[in-house]
Parts: sequence; C-alpha cells; structure tokens
Amino acid sequence: MTPERPITGEATPPASDRQVVYLQPAFPPSYEEDEIDLLELWRVAWSGRWLIAGLTLLATAAAVLVSLYVLPVIYRSEAVLAPVEKEQGGIGALSGLVGSLPLPISLPGGGKSEHILAFLNSRTLRERLIAKYDLLPVLYKDIWDAERKAWKVEDPDKAPTLIKALQAKALDSFFSVSQDKKSGLVTIAWQGEDPAWCAEMLRRVIHELQFFLENEYVTDARREREFVEQQLAKATAELEYWERQVPTEELTLGKITRERLAAQTVYTELRKQLELAKISEARENITFKVLDPPFVPERKYKPKRALIVALTAVTTLFLAIFLVFVRHAVQNARRRTGETQENKGAPQAVDA
Repeated sequence: MTPERPITGEATPPASDRQVVYLQPAFPPSYEEDEIDLLELWRVAWSGRWLIAGLTLLATAAAVLVSLYVLPVIYRSEAVLAPVEKEQGGIGALSGLVGSLPLPISLPGGGKSEHILAFLNSRTLRERLIAKYDLLPVLYKDIWDAERKAWKVEDPDKAPTLIKALQAKALDSFFSVSQDKKSGLVTIAWQGEDPAWCAEMLRRVIHELQFFLENEYVTDARREREFVEQQLAKATAELEYWERQVPTEELTLGKITRERLAAQTVYTELRKQLELAKISEARENITFKVLDPPFVPERKYKPKRALIVALTAVTTLFLAIFLVFVRHAVQNARRRTGETQENKGAPQAVDA
C-alpha cells in the first residue's frame, strides 16, 4: 500500500527538474589557514637562518674547545665486595642447650651488608682517609701551592681543615658507594685525574673496612663472650680456692666438699656457655670477599665529549630558533604600533 502524498497548493516538480544545492558548512575547515601559518613559520625561520647557523656553530665550537682543553680528564676505578654469609652447620642442634642456660645467647644469621654499608658511608671512614692519607691538598687543589706546601689564602682561618672538609662533604665527589638490591653486592668507586691513585685509594678503603670489622666492630655475641669469660675467671678462682682447703674444726670436710661441687658445677656450666658464645660470635663476625679488586683504569670516565658537543648543538639550535621568532614578534609589534600612531595623526574629513 503506497503512502498518500500531502495535498498542497503547489504542484510538486518532476524529478528531472530538481536541482541539487550545496550548502557551505557553518565552520569551514582551516586547512588553508594552517598551511599559511606553517609557511609563515618557515619564512620566519629561513629569514633568520644566518643567525641560527652562526649561534649553533659558535656554541658547538666552544663546547669542543671546553671539552678538549678546559675540562679535566677523569678516571674511575671500581671494586665489588660480597658480604660472606656463613653456613649454620651444627648451630641449630645447640639451640636447645642455649635455651637452658641462664644467659640469653643468640645464634643470629645474615644481614651483614647493612653494617658494611654503614661504615663505608660513615663520617668515620672519611675522616680517617682525609687525615691518614693527607687528602686536603687533593680536595682543595685550587688553593694549594704545591711548591711552597702552603695554602693560597691570606687569612689562616679561611684555610681548609678536616672539619670543614667533612661538613662540606668534599670527599663525596671522589668516593661513592652503591649496592645491588637483588644480589646484595656492594660496589665502591673512586674517581680522579690519576688512574693509579684511584685504584690505590680503593685498596686503602678496603683495608680500613677490614681493620674496622676485625678490631673495632663489637657485636652482641662478643660482649656476651667477654662477660662469660669474666664470670668463668671468677668461677675458676672459686674452684681453686675450695680445692686448696683442708678440714679444720670450723671448716668441716662436708662443707668443703659441698662448696667444691657447687663451684665445679658453676665452672662446668660457664665453660659450656663460653663455647656457645664463641660459636655465636663467629656467626656474628662480619666478613666480606673482594669479588672484583680495584683496577687501574685505562679509559677515561669523563668528560663525555661527544655527548657534550651534541647536547650543546641541539640546545643552541632550538634556542636560536626561539630567538628568531621572538625577534620577528617584536618587529611586528613595533610595526603595528607605528601604523596605529600614523592613523591617529591623520586629519579627519569634516562634512560641510
């Protein structure tokens, strides 16, 4: 069934007489404007091509000269340390006996790298390195006169000292410490202008670390062992005293026997505690292995001349282009200001 056509006063024209009318969109695309803007930007940049090229070449040449003749060549030596984790072995079999003793003797495990890192990052190590190896002239070489062996300062109070170097953290620009979180390996590095000196300073750092761990670091197990040794010495003297006693009217044989047996029991228990304390101390002793010893570097660490020159060239190029656009914008602003002033100064037509 065909739909009925609406009845109107005008006849509907045939399909052959109809015309197609194309309407312009309300918001025409701005392709031409974008094209014009891009061309204008290119014209502005091209107009300042000599300025862009000149600044870029000048800055690049300056970067080459500075990297070659001004910046010092720095070498870097590294060493890798591995904290040693000892096997537990038969320690677990003695844990029951430890619990039965009156002293709280523990048999700890790992966590050695934290103590090594603490010393390597400590002010104590830096103080020893600076004082022991006379590093102040190296840290402040700009004001040190090597010929006269004196500081180039008029006021003695302004001369560098150990405390000033520690407060300024002057050694941090030479010595660095890092740790791999996954493997636990500790990497120490020393950088300077003399490659042999860098390797030698790392050997000194390792020596100071080893001396500290073996002679100065006191663990809880060591304190317990020293305490047990003191008590054992008293128990030994007590046992020897009662072994030398002879019966008298006041001191009977039964009393001597009882006191000697009590001293013997205390002595035996303390001997057991001493052995356990020694094992616990051995477990807590912090040691390390030098996986990668210090080496004398042959290749420079910095300056990275190619990177410096490339970054300087790219940065100067963009800066020069920016300056060209700023100059163009200033010129346009001045021209518009001049045209506005001319229009204001022109005489106005007066109607008769």
